[in-house]
Amino acid sequence: MKKRRAMTAGMLSLAVLAGMPAVNVLAAEPSAVVQPQSDRLTRGEFFKMLNEAVDLPEAGSQHTYKDIAQHSELSGIVGKLQAAGILHGYRDGTVRPEREIRASEAVALISGALGIPNQPAPGTASPLPSSHWARHIAAWLTSAKVDFAWDNLDRTLTRQEAQGLIKQMLSTSDSAKKLLEESQKAQQAVKSFQMKGSMSLGMALKEKAIADMPAEDREMFEKIDGKPMSMTFEGAFMVPDAMYMKTNINALPLMPGTETGPMDIEQYIIGKDMYMKMPEGAPADPENPTGWVKMKDAFPMDMKAMMEQQMSGIPPQLEKKLFYRDLGNGQLAFQGRIDKLTDLASMMNGVQGMEDMTASLKEAENVIQSIYMQGVMTLDSNTKLPKDTKMQVVVTLKDKDGGAEDIPFKQITLSQDIAYSDYNGDVKVELPEAAKKAKEMPAVSADTQAFEQPAKN
Repeated sequence: MKKRRAMTAGMLSLAVLAGMPAVNVLAAEPSAVVQPQSDRLTRGEFFKMLNEAVDLPEAGSQHTYKDIAQHSELSGIVGKLQAAGILHGYRDGTVRPEREIRASEAVALISGALGIPNQPAPGTASPLPSSHWARHIAAWLTSAKVDFAWDNLDRTLTRQEAQGLIKQMLSTSDSAKKLLEESQKAQQAVKSFQMKGSMSLGMALKEKAIADMPAEDREMFEKIDGKPMSMTFEGAFMVPDAMYMKTNINALPLMPGTETGPMDIEQYIIGKDMYMKMPEGAPADPENPTGWVKMKDAFPMDMKAMMEQQMSGIPPQLEKKLFYRDLGNGQLAFQGRIDKLTDLASMMNGVQGMEDMTASLKEAENVIQSIYMQGVMTLDSNTKLPKDTKMQVVVTLKDKDGGAEDIPFKQITLSQDIAYSDYNGDVKVELPEAAKKAKEMPAVSADTQAFEQPAKN
């Protein structure tokens, strides 16, 4: 159970990172409409274009194909694409690099480079029929506002069309960087704001891992399958050290003994201290009639420092992994593949209090195959401050590696919709009288202690 607790803590840390209110983006402009040309583009040439656009890890071992010269430049590129699960050779042991590339092949390769999962996109219908192999890819790309002609996937692509796809989906632009800088400057003046939104967390389970569990654990995880956790929330923030959050959760049994019914959670952060109203249904405490608890120094992060760090932009290690598009009218779309959870934490590198979160992410990282992120942010045309953000995150877990078989999830999908308002308005964060009489509890580390239960081996 220890690995499961660590994994859960890591996922909660990911949700915190994903839901931070000041999210900066670098964006790529949509590609210009181009006229078809007759210049021939081969699969091998497109492999090279992908390799230049996307930062992929080097292959651990070299795969041999009949039609690729060993130790050649193309051999190394094909090895990386194959190791990342982007490229799959034909049954005869070839990859046919000299064959002209079709639109369907190009979009499949780009989608693989981005890490788009082969599952339905939450809340988005596919422009392709349910029988088409690319229906899920099309749904995700449609949700991310990608402009692509889905009516003739068998057409061959010209070099210019392929370059347009790469520019739209796997590059950045000067105009979007300028918009980002304007938003960063505007955020520096933010002293307070409010937010409200919703989030859902769905989990796909590994059937074998569930079958091998003790009966108590198996029953708990079977309740999760096909029943995503959902929540709504609202909050107020005052920089640098005051926050209020109220959350209604349709709870799930993530740990033994967790109730499955809905519950309300009310929280305050004042300075470094956290105050929480115990939800209805929690065991009564005769020594604490108010129902409020206080955890001293439980929130060591400085919100002002967090926002300033985010306003420094995307760290270099993510510039060729996450790609952003300027959609016009203040909208910025983003999508990409993250191979390490700690790369996300690097966006907050140096901020006080990130050490525990980074440790949780690193623990969870041992069982994660990849992370796909996409979303659309809308900025106010006048103030350049964020108005709303819609985002999806899909975490794919390794099948078996370093004990990963102990983790019963094969995929976790997070969907989030947040609206921001009242920047520098009349925002107040004040403790209610009952909270001032809260019972003080010891702070709990963000790694595994928060989910501590007797271990089952």
